[in-house]
Amino acid sequence: MRKLLLILSLIILFTTLTACKSDGYENISNEQLTEMLASDENYYFIDVRTEQEYNNLRIPGFSNLDLYSFDKNPDLISTLDLDKSIPVVLMCNSGNRSVSAAKIFIDQGFTTVYNLKNGIQGWDGTTN
Repeated sequence: MRKLLLILSLIILFTTLTACKSDGYENISNEQLTEMLASDENYYFIDVRTEQEYNNLRIPGFSNLDLYSFDKNPDLISTLDLDKSIPVVLMCNSGNRSVSAAKIFIDQGFTTVYNLKNGIQGWDGTTN
């Protein structure tokens, strides 16, 4: 009986951990992003929408790197001379483009990549 409970506990733990990460990146909530923005830890906050979208509405603290500029040329990321050990937080309009961007950042060797679930459409915090 103990072995069965241990096995079930391990399965639940494994399922929980794998549900949090998908393809090497982690989806984060508005609350998690708020904590990251207020944190003293180093993060790269990158908005992967177009420059026009970024200029119309943005989350303070995010820099713009249009997905379309590096989607066709992923090596462009390596020219930016970013420290791959610093966590990257990505966002877009709805959370879809940033998933594509997350996969590119992971392929380029970044070790910790986050995606704002639902993008700026779901964001309930401060914007410019």
